[in-house]
Amino acid sequence: MSATRTNSEPQVYLGGRAPRNEGVMGLSGPVTWFILGTLIISLLVLMRWGLKVGAITGGVLLLAVVPMVLKRHGLTGYERSLLAMQFFGALRRKENIYRGGLFSEMPGGKSQLPGVLAPTKMYEGEDSAGYRFGMIHMPKTNQYTIVMRAWPQGDEAVDRGLVNQWVGEWGIVLASAGLTSDIEGIVPVLDTVPETGNALLTQARAITRVDAPALAKAVVFEGATEFHRDEVQLAARVAITFAATTDERKKDPGAQAVEIGRRLPGIRAAIEASGVAVRPMTAAEITGVVRRSFDPASQLTIERAEATGDDHGITWDNAGPISHENKWEEYWHDGGRSVTWLMSAGPKSAVDESTLRRLIAPHPDLPRKRVAIVYRPHRAADAVKIIDDDYRNAIVAAQNRNRGISSAAAQIDVELAERSRDELARGHGATRIGLLITVTEPIEADMPRIDALVGDLAVQCQLNIRRCYRFQDAAFAASLGIGVLLPDHASMPSALTA
Repeated sequence: MSATRTNSEPQVYLGGRAPRNEGVMGLSGPVTWFILGTLIISLLVLMRWGLKVGAITGGVLLLAVVPMVLKRHGLTGYERSLLAMQFFGALRRKENIYRGGLFSEMPGGKSQLPGVLAPTKMYEGEDSAGYRFGMIHMPKTNQYTIVMRAWPQGDEAVDRGLVNQWVGEWGIVLASAGLTSDIEGIVPVLDTVPETGNALLTQARAITRVDAPALAKAVVFEGATEFHRDEVQLAARVAITFAATTDERKKDPGAQAVEIGRRLPGIRAAIEASGVAVRPMTAAEITGVVRRSFDPASQLTIERAEATGDDHGITWDNAGPISHENKWEEYWHDGGRSVTWLMSAGPKSAVDESTLRRLIAPHPDLPRKRVAIVYRPHRAADAVKIIDDDYRNAIVAAQNRNRGISSAAAQIDVELAERSRDELARGHGATRIGLLITVTEPIEADMPRIDALVGDLAVQCQLNIRRCYRFQDAAFAASLGIGVLLPDHASMPSALTA
């Protein structure tokens, strides 16, 4: 993105754009070659067996091409069909249902994390500044994820120049991640949950003397117990996923923990320069967040233990739900009913730093709402190739469309692609951006109303969103910000993608 004003004025940024592939109708390379192949086959059949057989062959091949051309929310017809087949196959095998706990068939009566999180392991290390940090290992992808608690400062009573500087510093964080060889993703998570009042009660106890007057103690504790009613608290965190780049780190989590511990203070300093105070979360803190997300009823117990400094006693291999069921458009887990949406298209117009404010802010009608923004920086060499290819494709599109509105739109695409090249030459990075929204409510909740509320918030933020049909459980796990990067777990052949 690029700023369009001076540093002392409100800045507007160009929204992200997807690199275009100017094949047949803008389709991907494999699809383009498939279409060309159907034309060649039809012509050969026509020359060999005549018009009738050639027409029949061409019609059949055309029907095979149509699902690739017709896209909805970025998915081809083949993608939607294959996803549906996989989902119904899982239903038939009852793989969408999970039961854990003492009376289940799980080894040791554990409540292990289900689905894509099942193979993960939790480790703990210490960085060079002396902070303990939890480290989640995803063996399938050889990835390690650390999570940091975050306290955004907000922009109230802050000079415009400082706000612009914070935005610029965050851009430096993302660009710097692309210069490394092992940062796979950076995922800020804005999580809202009902306010329990535990923290306020703990503070009230800490400042109240045993011999204080009864009336004074009554006033303090009454305020602490009454203040949190109908309130919603915001808990922010930032997850960073690293790829193990050596055989030693792939096999030995301890070696990866040493590497992360060496770099973590520098990463913290870079993020804090963008106006967000951060601290590494311990293994126990991460486990508590995960358990609370799967089992909303456990929030009070976990917060009480953390407020008093006690151990909540939940281990990583026991942090999952007692039961869960993945449905077509919902995810049921331990008395909770969650729905996750993903961003299918970002803002088409210019944006500023407050574009997502209404979506991430606490909402009284959506007390359990989680917004995860997924940044996946491209490697520096890959970014150059992607931007250059996009520029060439934009020029080809402009040359092919020489009249009317299409021509004007194509020319704008060329200008945007050229600006991206200029920004890359100045040291900016190229980053893939995704966004997930998860809302958790009781089983009896009015989901159509919640769907309307979330849709309205998305429209206000210039976002196009859609439900994560057929993979609600995986999307729920991805929005937690604990190392699940959905494209790395895709089951879709690349030849069928748009």
